[in-house]
Amino acid sequence: MLKFVRLFAQISIYVAVLSSILIAQDLDDSDESPTVAENPMTLDKVDELVRRIDENAVRNGNSWQIKYNEISIFVVGDDKADRIRIMSPVSNAALLSEGQLVRLMQANFEIALDARYAIAQGAVWSAFIHPLSALDERQFFSGMGQTVSLVVTYGTTFSSGALTFTGGDYYDEDENADELDVFGDIMEKGEQI
Repeated sequence: MLKFVRLFAQISIYVAVLSSILIAQDLDDSDESPTVAENPMTLDKVDELVRRIDENAVRNGNSWQIKYNEISIFVVGDDKADRIRIMSPVSNAALLSEGQLVRLMQANFEIALDARYAIAQGAVWSAFIHPLSALDERQFFSGMGQTVSLVVTYGTTFSSGALTFTGGDYYDEDENADELDVFGDIMEKGEQI
């Protein structure tokens, strides 16, 4: 266990140092500042966007439960905290080996992009977290697509389906290149209306 703690600490320090000198790339090629959207996102607008993916979405106040190809997705927004979270359960965290946990952290650095693997309540989750008011439609669907893609690619490429940063320890461009393009499908569904 001590060996794992040391390894985790070394990885955390390595990522912290590297992330402080790297500049993140924005998915939507615009030159706009990501501060506040021209028309700030609201929970009612989130409801409209969620229903583009699942017209049978269940809303309970500031949260939604939806399905995409039998994958459960939860969306939680908070006006006061100005945050939104899109998340989906992936696996039982108790089943993770040390090597699998390291692989998840590598994926978070290289190919998970804006969505991330996380552990909470005994489960591995895929989660996208963003300021609510600054979120635009394209970012919403990008976040949802990445979140679902991390579920679908868990155990294989661990990819969000979006961009890839190749400066990490693992990236393999040929690994399962024929996986379902969940990211592209969700982006297309969101932009249809």
